Amino acid sequence: MEKKFYYNFKPLNAWLVFNIIITLMVGSCFLCGYRILFYPQIYVLVLTVVFSWSMWYYKYIHPQTMAIISDDYIKIDHTAPLKWDDIDHAEEREVYCCFKKRRIIVLVAKAGIDYKYNWLQKHNSVFTPFSIPLYGLLSHEDEEELKKIVAKKTNLQRIA
Repeated sequence: MEKKFYYNFKPLNAWLVFNIIITLMVGSCFLCGYRILFYPQIYVLVLTVVFSWSMWYYKYIHPQTMAIISDDYIKIDHTAPLKWDDIDHAEEREVYCCFKKRRIIVLVAKAGIDYKYNWLQKHNSVFTPFSIPLYGLLSHEDEEELKKIVAKKTNLQRIA
């Protein structure tokens, strides 16, 4: 059994409004006539619009995998899979991020386990190498299901 959990970002936001406005602005430039194509600045503006729409699509429409859970391991974001047997325990913590309290589940690996940590895992202060966010980045149902699976596979403790 393999279960995937996806981030749940809301696509109606300020970035969408910004994209619509710059698309209308660049589109209005083309109403001036064909001579606008002789200006190199218009190509930079068109590339900026295309890049911004592409990034917005990638973040909000294209599904972003948060975790992959199987019977043998859990894989969080783009990290190496962590085997359930290598987890000592899990802790539900409240940490400060962007001046707000955020809930996360921290998977604490057993002593002596060596994984290939990525740069963010090595240099992220309160978020340990294996942290699962529980503060609105997932749907409420996915958060509860993920919490139940982690509690079933490990010893989940609540830390204040």
